[in-house]
Amino acid sequence: MLVLLLIINFLLLLQLIWVLYNSTAFPKSFTQRSPAVKPLSILIPARNEADNIGQLLESLIPQQDYIKEILVLDDQSTDGTATIVQQFQLKLKNLKLIQGKELPSGWTGKNYACHQLGQYAEGDWLLFLDADVTVEKSGLLLLQPYLDGRYHMISAFPRQRVHTFLERMLVPFMVFLVICHLPIRQVTKTQDPKFTAAHGAFICIHKESYQNAGGHAAIKSAIVDDMELMRLMKRSQFPVALLRGEKFASMRMYEANRSVWLGFRKNIFTGTGSNIFLTLFICVLYALIYVVPTVCFVSALLFDATQTTLAAALAYMIGAIIKFIIDFQAKTSWYTFFLYPIACTCFILLAMDAVRIHKQKEGYEWKGRRYYE
Repeated sequence: MLVLLLIINFLLLLQLIWVLYNSTAFPKSFTQRSPAVKPLSILIPARNEADNIGQLLESLIPQQDYIKEILVLDDQSTDGTATIVQQFQLKLKNLKLIQGKELPSGWTGKNYACHQLGQYAEGDWLLFLDADVTVEKSGLLLLQPYLDGRYHMISAFPRQRVHTFLERMLVPFMVFLVICHLPIRQVTKTQDPKFTAAHGAFICIHKESYQNAGGHAAIKSAIVDDMELMRLMKRSQFPVALLRGEKFASMRMYEANRSVWLGFRKNIFTGTGSNIFLTLFICVLYALIYVVPTVCFVSALLFDATQTTLAAALAYMIGAIIKFIIDFQAKTSWYTFFLYPIACTCFILLAMDAVRIHKQKEGYEWKGRRYYE
């Protein structure tokens, strides 16, 4: 057991070095004294978002200098989404409410909603926002320097607001997985679709490039639409960028433990390309380096094995440092970093449940619809 823990410590030290390096790799904006303003078409797909969309629209009111139009597509909502949008039409110029069409066969709901919004949009730059996003006070201003032609698609990870236990455990894992495993510089420097990461809640894309690549119609059945859209742009030879998004926006993706589970379950397995072996490898790796040391530490204390206790404690501490660095930079529930073995266990169980759904061909449930791979 001691030899295994020493190997784990070595792997964790390598991971820590990589995290410190990779965390600095996100593209920076160029400083400009008077950048030309590029007004955005704000595109918001909304399905039963009465509890969220008002906060998003409120956050856009002081930023209208950077907005050409705001289009909200009511995607067959059964709550008061449309009513709330209509109430904001006196406060937001160029706010339009569009009634979404019935979902055609072969499309996922969000892809079809975004497709319709893209057809109505008139701006040169399209900013797709999820309805549960809140744009930061200077978010659209800070986005402007990235619209200088270097990139034709930009996606950013908004700061995540988390409250329930499962939110705190699983939501920060989005950034954790990216920082730990994806070479951030390669997302921008290469057109290889393997080096791809995006967040569908905040995607800014050049309209002409988006249309030339085929838009959402080209990925109409994709469950992980954000990743597929970036892959599509890369295959079409358009430059892309993944940014830290804390300065642009914040959001609360899920408001109940059940929705956390269902939301991540539909993305986690398809995010690995529906590769069972890769998914299992990640689960085994995480169990080995992030969960096993904690189990060994408790066992070694009970059996008074001093060397094993120290090796296990060191492994736990390195893992905690890795988790703290990532969560602190993302400003997401960083004070729960020490619970990372529980978070990793939740992640492994979620991944196994997603594989089960795939094998049994049950389809992934989300917002009253069921999606099949």
